[in-house]
Amino acid sequence: MSETRRAIAEAFARRLASAGYDGTTLDDIARELHISKKTIYVHFDGKNGIYAHLVTEQASRDKLRLAAAVAPLPTYTAKVEAVVSFILSSAREHITKTGRDEWLREYEIAADAFRQANGELLRELIEAGMAAGEFAAGDAQFAERMIAAMVLDYVVMVNDDPTVDHDDELRERIVKFLT
Repeated sequence: MSETRRAIAEAFARRLASAGYDGTTLDDIARELHISKKTIYVHFDGKNGIYAHLVTEQASRDKLRLAAAVAPLPTYTAKVEAVVSFILSSAREHITKTGRDEWLREYEIAADAFRQANGELLRELIEAGMAAGEFAAGDAQFAERMIAAMVLDYVVMVNDDPTVDHDDELRERIVKFLT
């Protein structure tokens, strides 16, 4: 990654932390870095592109940490439950920090990056659980996508009404789906 691209991403991340997604503009980033907006567009496809880049990087880091954290758990069921719990906890934390509408705009941009990083880890755990005979045999990619759909739809429900708390039931239904 070029130094300018890295500087743009870092400046965007700082501004995002202090002002939120809606409060972060490319004008702010250009002004802070003493560059033109055109320079930003040379390196990213606008605000959404920078945000997607940041989310992808964060999701990749989270995947590595999460994989290490679940590795010592005794069963693949426990590992999948821990991954789902992490996703739900992270989503609830983010929903709390942002407004409903802002979260929805971010979600539209970020969902693919999180789905990819967390999906890879889930798929690896599902494949290993199938190979070990702990989960029913089948298509691990299909199972991972179905779980991702359940989790993402549930997170949208939580955003709509933060008092919704069916986390335990969701985890139980995912385990039933896999076994």
